[in-house]
Amino acid sequence: MTDMLSTWRRGITITIAVPDQRPAAVLTLAVVIIALFLIPVPASGWEYSEFSLDAGARIAMMATAGEWNPYLEIRGVFHGAESEFRYNSLTTGTYFRAAPWLKVGAFYRLQGGARHLEDWTVIDNPSPTPDEQYWEDVSPWRYENLLLLDATPRFLLPWMPGGDWVGAVKVRYEYNFYNNNQSLLTRPGITWVLMRDREPVLNLSLQIPLYFALNYNDRPLYGFGTYVIGLWHLEEQVKLEGRVSWFVKNYEKFAFGGPWILHSHHLVLGIGVIFTPDFSR
Repeated sequence: MTDMLSTWRRGITITIAVPDQRPAAVLTLAVVIIALFLIPVPASGWEYSEFSLDAGARIAMMATAGEWNPYLEIRGVFHGAESEFRYNSLTTGTYFRAAPWLKVGAFYRLQGGARHLEDWTVIDNPSPTPDEQYWEDVSPWRYENLLLLDATPRFLLPWMPGGDWVGAVKVRYEYNFYNNNQSLLTRPGITWVLMRDREPVLNLSLQIPLYFALNYNDRPLYGFGTYVIGLWHLEEQVKLEGRVSWFVKNYEKFAFGGPWILHSHHLVLGIGVIFTPDFSR
């Protein structure tokens, strides 16, 4: 992490004519997006809410090979509301350092048990009640193929207390071959790095994901959340992760003369093991 921070400093000094403007512009854009999303939307039609306390786990490899970072991840989630293991995924691909301050990536994901708008069913009735909307049973073995493309600019935040702060904004495009859904994720975040003897010991991150539906859902900006992540550097090539994720996804469809809206709240407690081998040595 020491090398990364020094690289960022050199990269910003060399490549940015006015180094203070790029981080300020990115942070301002992130704040504007979040502020616009949090403007309350008047409720109308039939509106429902659900909550689930979930448990997640993942094992991942983020390797280094020159400017490339090959990536492999296996993830699973136990859904408390239904008391079942449903969502699972395998993701593989690579990041590439396009500039000292920018990583781009391309990935393939195989996922099972994911829910979509078309899996939420509403029933025509003159006087609808909460019992007349439900999720279709989605098998964890219903697998889907996804293409993921993303870009992640990073920058130092030297004005933050302690000095070892890094900001980032991940922008990811997703195409689902199962239903042709196209989505966009933007996830601004900040990370504080605890250093000892110029080596990283602990990363603490706060991230705010925003989910956009590009060609489905009657509410294009349909979800948001907050991730709090701790990453302990057990040794140079092994990290242990703990995270608390809270997110809301708003499903909306027009049927039987009016809008139907479901606010799906999830609190996910997760753990992970991340291996970071360096093949460049």
